[in-house]
Order: sequence, then C-alpha cells, then structure tokens
Amino acid sequence: MEIELGFPGNQRVNAVVTNSQPKAPTMTTTNHTPIRARFARKPYSLDEVLHNADPSAPLEPIEIELHKELTEAEYDAFANTLLQDRDWLAGLGGHTAGRRRVVAVSAPNRRMLFVDPSGSRYGRYVGIAEATPVTDDDQAGAIGWLIDNRRPDVSREQAIRTLRRALAGDPSALRILDRLADK
Repeated sequence: MEIELGFPGNQRVNAVVTNSQPKAPTMTTTNHTPIRARFARKPYSLDEVLHNADPSAPLEPIEIELHKELTEAEYDAFANTLLQDRDWLAGLGGHTAGRRRVVAVSAPNRRMLFVDPSGSRYGRYVGIAEATPVTDDDQAGAIGWLIDNRRPDVSREQAIRTLRRALAGDPSALRILDRLADK
C-alpha cells in the first residue's frame, strides 16, 4: 500500500504500511495465597530477627524480586552479618502495588529469609515467612476422608495405592498413607 503525502513541487514521500500480527495471548499464573512475612528493621543477625522482632507488627504481603541461593556456609555468614553491604542486594526492594519487594535468600537445610534492602546494599528489612497454617492433622483428615468416601467398587487398598501414586512427591502424605494402610 503506497500513500502519497502531497509535498509541494517534485518532493514526494512514499510510506509503506504493514500490518503486524497481534501478539498471541499468554497465560500467567499468580499465587492466590500470597506469602506474608513479619520484618525486623536493620537487624544485625538472624538471631535478632527471630527473637527481637515485634510480634505485634503486621504480616506484610511480599513479592519475590530475586531468589538468591547460597551454600550453607555463605548463608550462615550472611545471616550473622545482615548489615554488611552485598553487591547482589544493590538497588532492589521497596514497595509496589501494596506489596514489599524482597530478595528471597535460601540455602540447603536453612530457613528462607526475605530481605528488603529498599534500594541499599544491606539487609535493611529482614523477615521470615509466616507459619504455614496447614498441619499434618488437616492433611491426614483429608486423606482419610478420601479413602473412607471412595466409590463402592474401589477397595480400600486400591484407593491407598492410587493416592500413593498421586502424592508421590509429598513425603508427609506418604507417611500418612503408611499409617492408614496399617489400620
């Protein structure tokens, strides 16, 4: 398609217009149960976060901006010197859309920390996630209910075998199934 723009005299400009294909819609998922944490301001160490944080402080919804995986030794060094500058914290954190933006810091066999440097390079605000409300008793009750309310043509043993396959990635659920199988 050519369009004449009508400049005076012999000057003419031709423009080519193309139709671009619209971007295909993408599906995103969101966490409908947001992670919430209680933060301590400028704590020196993890011990201070765990024992000196104000228990009446509200739990804040968080958004994980970066996940930093450390070795156990690196984590321990970090957790004992939270006020020390670290390059990987620079410029991160703050608040957006009612959520605190954080760096999730984890290591094998260690508790995950949520660090909000608020634009600085140290752990200005450090938090621990709230305790998960679901307990083994709740899970055991749900699994027991599924077994007890199975279809009449499915044996108890078959229901337990099927649940084992479905819950293979959950060690606590498998322990519950072991207890129920022994009954």
